[in-house]
Amino acid sequence: MATRRVTCYIAVCDLCGNSTHDEGFTPHLDTPDEAVEHAVDSGFYERSGWTLTLDGALVCDQVKDTAHEDAHAAAGKRMSGCAMTVTFPRD
Repeated sequence: MATRRVTCYIAVCDLCGNSTHDEGFTPHLDTPDEAVEHAVDSGFYERSGWTLTLDGALVCDQVKDTAHEDAHAAAGKRMSGCAMTVTFPRD
């Protein structure tokens, strides 16, 4: 059986260490930037709730607590009672 070592990158929440997304799996990407972009890109997940804060922290939407809610709120997002709801301020 042939094998080889493969290096990949996953997005990890800076607050809780979570790496799982809504679909219950962890995407493995080729670069750190791709992993972050993949986690916050609403084009991939219907309800992308991960947030990249202004100071560079990556925050997941799987944990509902004050620290996570505050990070999302600072980015202009809010958490509903049942799931992450992405909202953007109107200009």
